[in-house]
Amino acid sequence: MKVSIALLMLCCLSLTDGQPDVREENNLPNIWTEVRYVRDTMVELKVKLDMVMNDNSKMAEQILELKKENAGLNEQMKGSLTQLQALKREHAEQPKVAFSADLGIRGNLGPQATEITLAFSNVFTNIGNNYNSTTGLFTAPVKGVYYFRFTICGLQINQSTGAFLYKNGQKIMAVGQWLFHDQHRYASNGAVLQMEVGDVVCMKLLPRYTIYDSQDNLSTFSGFLIYPL
Repeated sequence: MKVSIALLMLCCLSLTDGQPDVREENNLPNIWTEVRYVRDTMVELKVKLDMVMNDNSKMAEQILELKKENAGLNEQMKGSLTQLQALKREHAEQPKVAFSADLGIRGNLGPQATEITLAFSNVFTNIGNNYNSTTGLFTAPVKGVYYFRFTICGLQINQSTGAFLYKNGQKIMAVGQWLFHDQHRYASNGAVLQMEVGDVVCMKLLPRYTIYDSQDNLSTFSGFLIYPL
């Protein structure tokens, strides 16, 4: 009896060891599923890589365009700096000419029988020292276009006041106030003149006219270079 039971148990063990474990086979991973997953992942990564490469290419083109624009701006800036330096040199080399003076007398001058040159002796400004306060003459140091301005005052009763602007001895223009005034009377004028080197400008008192000045600097003569030619 004991022997029979033992043999039966041995047979059962043998049958059990010879059969595969179906549960273990069902738990094994499906390799084709894994392969498909890897393939799909690779395709997705390739698409993303292509997109990144395309974006990088566009960025590279944009950077190249910006570099070109920057190079153009640098050239424009260099040109502007060159022009600015040229203007600075031109301004530095351009002669500075300007004067302004008052007649410098206290009271009336005139009337005279003939014209006399007015020496505006009270000088306010004389840049370039081209105005002579002793003679009343301004001498052009360079060829150019000049502006001159003058004002005269008259106070003497029953006397006219007036003056001429002269260039190289030639009468250019006059100002004046006529007889019969018993208070300050003024006359002003100005002119733009083209002058050569050495040309002379001055103011002259008209015959039989008077001019008045005081500490308030009422009668003045001014001029300056607008630009050289």
